Amino acid sequence: MPSERRWTFEAGANVPDWFMRGENCVLTFGRDAEIVETFEAFALYPMVEMDRDDCFIVAEIMDRHADVEVEHVLPITPHTEPRALSRN
Repeated sequence: MPSERRWTFEAGANVPDWFMRGENCVLTFGRDAEIVETFEAFALYPMVEMDRDDCFIVAEIMDRHADVEVEHVLPITPHTEPRALSRN
């Protein structure tokens, strides 16, 4: 079984550059979250169950007259249930 690394973040914390990068914006977590890295991919879990339409990552635009770009560093699989409840 491959080793995994995990991190937890509180709502409002800045999204780290090793996870997602933003141009002309500041990325923050919209809710408490757990990131798990396994085999060159990330899984993103909420700490409490959420609706499919809820926002995980918030992009605050710095200059409304310039383009905004957001990219993920590795593939990301988002989940709507906490990791303890998720079976995927």
